[in-house]
Amino acid sequence: MQYDAIILAGGQSASELKKIAPYDNEALIIIGHSPMISYVYQALRASQNIGRIVVSGPEKELRVILPQDPDLMFVEGGDNAMASFANAVEMLKEQQMSESLLILPTDIPFITTAAIDDFIAQSEQYQADFFYPVTSKDVNELKFPGVSRTYVKLQEGTFTGGNLFIIRSRVINQVMYMAQELVKRRKSPLAMARLFGMGLALRYIFKRLSIPAAEKRFAEVMGITGKALISGYAEVGVDVDKPSDLQLAQTYLTKTV
Repeated sequence: MQYDAIILAGGQSASELKKIAPYDNEALIIIGHSPMISYVYQALRASQNIGRIVVSGPEKELRVILPQDPDLMFVEGGDNAMASFANAVEMLKEQQMSESLLILPTDIPFITTAAIDDFIAQSEQYQADFFYPVTSKDVNELKFPGVSRTYVKLQEGTFTGGNLFIIRSRVINQVMYMAQELVKRRKSPLAMARLFGMGLALRYIFKRLSIPAAEKRFAEVMGITGKALISGYAEVGVDVDKPSDLQLAQTYLTKTV
């Protein structure tokens, strides 16, 4: 089974990033010799699991950047990530959308085909509606020493959230609102826990929260089943949203291309 993939490329560059990379849209920021979005596209296109790719963002600029590809489509981005996602979904509905969608932001230039394929392979072992990767602090520090990330202490260890998702097409309509709230709060573990109730927040505060408990509450609140997948690839958990991240990307990716 091949997945349709959506790259969310409508995001405006953060003010701090614009001081050192003067681009209005973060997808256009040059890392090494390529725009940031090129790294995400290339990792997707090299995967045998990916069929069509929809890029939701400034179409005119992105068509010039990305290569000619019969399975690459463009749609204008929205005012926020969820609006951009909704625009891409509407386009795919006209094309007979795949049973599952892989969604990625444009600000994860470290992402690799191996990390994507591992995430997909793990997801196919379960029957959940929604999948979300997490990576341990040890994995991140080994790959990117000193990288600044928001970590959560759970019973199973200390983790940071990933930056890609898999969702079953059949449940998209019913979760649009809550998905927007999740995106807003993804940088704050406590805000995320509060979204799911005080009980979950207290467990988090007192370091008694477990992955199964979070998954159970997710299902109760969202009305769909979710599964957190522990990834051994630090690349899924490191994004570029501040100057130190961009400097890391310039150093690391310039060496590896």
